[in-house]
Amino acid sequence: MRKKCIPIVDVQMRQLSCARFNSLVSIEDLNQLTVQQYSHNSLLSMTNDWNHFVEFCHNNNVVALPASTIAVRLFLDKQAKTKKYSTIKRTAISIGLVHRFHDHKDPCNHRQIKLNMAQTRLDKKGDARQAPSFDRQHLQILQQQLSSDSDLKTLRDVALVSVMFECALKRSELRALQFAQLQYKAPYYWIRFGEQTYQLSQASSDILGSWMLMIAEHSGPVFRRLDRHGNIGDMALDASSIYRVFRAIEQRLNVNTKFTGQSARVGAVKQLSAQGYHITDITEFGRWVSPAMPAQYLGKQVMADKERLRFKTIKPWD
Repeated sequence: MRKKCIPIVDVQMRQLSCARFNSLVSIEDLNQLTVQQYSHNSLLSMTNDWNHFVEFCHNNNVVALPASTIAVRLFLDKQAKTKKYSTIKRTAISIGLVHRFHDHKDPCNHRQIKLNMAQTRLDKKGDARQAPSFDRQHLQILQQQLSSDSDLKTLRDVALVSVMFECALKRSELRALQFAQLQYKAPYYWIRFGEQTYQLSQASSDILGSWMLMIAEHSGPVFRRLDRHGNIGDMALDASSIYRVFRAIEQRLNVNTKFTGQSARVGAVKQLSAQGYHITDITEFGRWVSPAMPAQYLGKQVMADKERLRFKTIKPWD
């Protein structure tokens, strides 16, 4: 969902905020500026992007907010030497957001910056790597490895990836999954996301049920943190916890593949395609707003690029 940019209208507050953002800022500063519209991970990325830009400006004795077009261009050119295009593009978006929230003109909307970004995109074409696929075979091996003497963390991790794969979940959806979204109709568990409901397989239902038996109160988040002693907490998993889950899964499977939090979603797309599902059906199944990402996961780059164009807004040059 597109976020609303609500500039600071009070002159004194804007001056104070500009002074703060001309130095290194915290996630809390970004969260307050953007009116709590972004997730923790997005705020973390934006904070890192902005602080790198501030450090560059300080080292070159120029002001970061409002920034000159030359300063932004030189900074992005420096980033282009070591960073991927997706990272550079995200950085430009972060710089523009901070400016717009302070009611300043977005320096990244300048003609020269746009030309440079277009050239960088051409120079780095093909540098983006797709997340490796976590497929049905991987899941079946993990589920078969489970036994009555498996530790609690292993049970949680296998239950987690089972749900992620069979419902094509994003990490944010997994972290937000609540007991209220679950329903048991013997012998299967059903999970509701918005208006859509997903039936888990028999094996995944059994494993999820075993994990749920370990939690006394069936309210709040389904998948939770474990402390070093194996005690189940009340807090939902965060992004770093999910990262560690997939690192542990790599070891259990004894593979060299570097899975990411998107791997189960990629694998789900490929599984559905192999079963004969059309791209539009896959898009609906995975709750995507367009077929762009499913098409990319399936290697249909032309279709993916075409779908992305539907969401591009052509801004006038300054």
